[in-house]
Formats: sequence, structure tokens, C-alpha cells
Amino acid sequence: MLEDLKRKVLNKGAYWLSFLKLRSILKEIDSSSLIIDCGANVGDISALFLDKGARVIAFEPDPLAFNFLKSRFDGLKNMTCIQSAVSDRDGKAQLYFHKNRALTSDKEFTVCSSLIAEKINVDELSGAEVNVLDLCKFILDLDQRVDILKLDVEGEEIAILKKLISVKLHEKIGLILVETHETKIPGHLNEVTQLKGLIQKGNIKNIRLNWI
Repeated sequence: MLEDLKRKVLNKGAYWLSFLKLRSILKEIDSSSLIIDCGANVGDISALFLDKGARVIAFEPDPLAFNFLKSRFDGLKNMTCIQSAVSDRDGKAQLYFHKNRALTSDKEFTVCSSLIAEKINVDELSGAEVNVLDLCKFILDLDQRVDILKLDVEGEEIAILKKLISVKLHEKIGLILVETHETKIPGHLNEVTQLKGLIQKGNIKNIRLNWI
């Protein structure tokens, strides 16, 4: 299927771009580092940090992607896999799947799953109910410094960052790598603009939007 092949190429390209962007960051990572990977999918980015000896906590709500993630790192003591979406609240929510997901049993389209029904590449009639975790509360309860927080959560990053900044939690995190999704969620264009203004006004230097 052409769409399946296209998605595989896009996913592979995104991985290698991430790897190139992370090279300098990975040089600073060792066994004392704590990484939180939100939207871990099947763990390709988590693996880069694990190879440096870091402790990784990975969140992934998509059932298919999580099964791959869990089996891939099963038994690895410095890897914690949590099957949950992250947001600015605790609870339950509908996770919407990609429009082409039903056409293949492969995991490639799981990268697009989102809590946002307005995301243009998801199917409002296809999905699953998932757990949602308040990420700020989770980090505060850890009661330790997080070296890197990666947020690639298909639209929920805006709500998370607003809360994180409002409680000054960004000050307890070394670096925050964020992928925003306003190109797939048109209603988020103004939200991202406001977020950029908030970051600039607060002179926040450790939040990198659209890092890849």
C-alpha cells in the first residue's frame, strides 16, 4: 500500500533527523541522567538515551505501539514503560487513530494517534479509551530533577506546557524538547503563537519548540 510505504519513509526520516539533533545532547547523558519520553511510540528515541546508561520513563497511550514498546525493553531495569497519555489532568479520554490505520496491521500509523479529534489525519470513529495522566503532578511527585523531558504528544503539549510554566516546573527540568502540531491541528496555530509569547516573556531558555 502506497500510504503505508509513505508513512514508513516519513517515520524513518523523522528518526534520523532526531538522531542528528540529539547528538550533542547525548554527549551529556550518563547513568545519572533521568529522561522522560512522552509519546514514546515504539521507543526509538528512548533507546538512544538508554544506550548512554540513562534512566528512562516512557509514556505511550496507543495500545499497539505500547505492546511493541513493552516487549522491546522487557526486563531492562533502567526503563519504565507506562501505558498512558499525558496532559494537564488525570482521567480517561478517547485516543483517535490515524485514518489509514485500519488498512494495515503494522505499527507505523501509531505515531499519529491523538487525543485531539480535530487533528486532520485521525478518524473520529476509530480509537480507544485510554488513561490520561497529569504530567506536572507526576514530575512533582518524582521529587528529583529531570534532565530531559521530550514532549511529542500530538496536540496535548500546549496544555502541558502552559501548566508546567504556570507552576514554574520548567525550572526543575534541564531541557524540554517539544514537537508542536499546529500543521495538523489548524486551531492550534494561535495557541502555539501564544505559547511562544509566554516563553519569550518569561525568558525561558530550556524549552525548544519544534526541535526537529
